[in-house]
Amino acid sequence: MDRRSFLKLAATSGIAVMAPTAFTRPVYAAGPRYGGPFFIMIHASGGWDPTYLCDPKGSDGPVNINKMFKMAEIAPVGVFKTPPATVDYGASGMKPFDFVTKYKNQLLVINGIDTTTGNHDTGTRVIWSGRVAEGYPGFGAVLAAAKTPGNPLGFISNGGYEATAGLTSLTRLGNIDTTQRIAYPNRRDPANAMSLYHTDATWNRINQTQRDRLASLRDGTQVPRLNRGQAALFMARDPANDLAALAAALPTQAAVNAASNSLQRQAMVAVAGFKTGLAVAANLSIGGFDTHGNHDGGHIPLMGNLLAGIDLVWTEITNAGLAGKVVVAVGSDFGRTPAYNAQNGKDHWNITSMMFMGAGIAGGRVIGGTDANFKAKKFNPATLMEDPNGIRINPEHIQKALRDLAGVTDSDPARQFPLSPSVADLRLFNP
Repeated sequence: MDRRSFLKLAATSGIAVMAPTAFTRPVYAAGPRYGGPFFIMIHASGGWDPTYLCDPKGSDGPVNINKMFKMAEIAPVGVFKTPPATVDYGASGMKPFDFVTKYKNQLLVINGIDTTTGNHDTGTRVIWSGRVAEGYPGFGAVLAAAKTPGNPLGFISNGGYEATAGLTSLTRLGNIDTTQRIAYPNRRDPANAMSLYHTDATWNRINQTQRDRLASLRDGTQVPRLNRGQAALFMARDPANDLAALAAALPTQAAVNAASNSLQRQAMVAVAGFKTGLAVAANLSIGGFDTHGNHDGGHIPLMGNLLAGIDLVWTEITNAGLAGKVVVAVGSDFGRTPAYNAQNGKDHWNITSMMFMGAGIAGGRVIGGTDANFKAKKFNPATLMEDPNGIRINPEHIQKALRDLAGVTDSDPARQFPLSPSVADLRLFNP
């Protein structure tokens, strides 16, 4: 199946492809596959609570921030601090203490990030684009457009912040079974190359008829902009079978069936895209963190499930031999309020944290911080040491560091959507 057929079939399947609105973008041409670095952005949708994760606060502080442990019970793990191992994060979850113990040499935690908002849409946008204003693309879109312009599989998403601002296509490939079936549309059983609906000769005639019809539609369009758009959508390289290559790189069906964590299943598709050099960036997501009621009962097991998922994502990356080529970034809309509300829930709070690990990330470090009231501290931009006359870390600092790490700061997509000229270079990832 060539890209034209992929786009057509995807429109009526479980695969969604959002084509760029800037129709003059170059069509993706055959050539060497992209070799990295690749980026996975994991979004904890709803606004997570870092005080139960990487920025723990005890219940006996000036504000009753949590009801599960006291300040003296906060566990040190190298330079990190975590809630004590006695807190129950669910039978299928992973405790922060265990997660940090396992990844302490690879992990970078940034605390006290000021999103300046308590709005879900704005928070999601600012965390992954660096800008509060609407219209800015997420980091994954900038990266995919810079590294493989015109590539329909460059940016794979399963949620989170998906805005592309017309820089690149957005492809949703969350269902592995659907991916396989769309990759092999002439097979009754996508795993069996001999299980065909049509003979090869008939299938070739069908494809040729489709190509002729699309060419006729394109040639019959007199409006220049529409003509360019149809050319970009339908006259891509032929006979490339990108989706089939992606499907062939997926794990066995047994491995897929055994994966109970949603992040792991999402990662299987992303890692297959990385292995084939087709995908550059992937959004993974897990929801449910907007716990305005029964915060501890709902939030803590979700946090454990998130950490278990990140652990499985990294296992997928490692098993694929890509540990030295992938960056994993984890974030959320914002944080949760220090105090509980009348429903024993927590509301929206503009201060949050992020976690990073992988290629080019100097691990074993904690940057930034908050006070006992879970308010962001200020830090010297040159030394990253606490400084009352310094600055608060914000998502734009994160995005600048990500663009630098990926080598896209001076690319056309990044220049088209620049960050603030005054944003400081904090050298977050490589001190």
